[in-house]
Amino acid sequence: MKGITVFVLFLVLCVHLFEAKDLVLGTRLNNLLISTEKVVYNKIPLIRRDKDYTYTDPKQRIIKGIIARDLSRSDAEVTVTDGGVGEAYVKLHLRSERGVGLNYLILIFTDNK
Repeated sequence: MKGITVFVLFLVLCVHLFEAKDLVLGTRLNNLLISTEKVVYNKIPLIRRDKDYTYTDPKQRIIKGIIARDLSRSDAEVTVTDGGVGEAYVKLHLRSERGVGLNYLILIFTDNK
C-alpha cells in the first residue's frame, strides 16, 4: 500500500513539473522554419516580468505557424497582440509569474516553397 501511495505522489509531481503554458498556433508540418529566437528575461523577487517580442519577415512571407515554448516550465503566459498566423508579422506579449523570469524559445514557420 505504501509503494502505491509513493508511486501516485511521484506521478502527480511529474505532471506538475511538466505542465507549462506553451503557445502553439497554426501548424509546423511541411512548413519551413524561418525564425528561431530565445527570449530570456531575468527574475526580480515578487515582480512579474513583461516583455514584447516582435517578428517581421523581411521577405514578407506569410506566417503559417508559431510556437512559443516555455523552457523553464513555469506558469508564464504568452498572447498574440498583433499579426500572427496569416500575416507577415507577429507581436507576442510574454508575462511571467511573480518572482520568476522568462525563458522562451520562439519558432516561426512559413510555407515550404
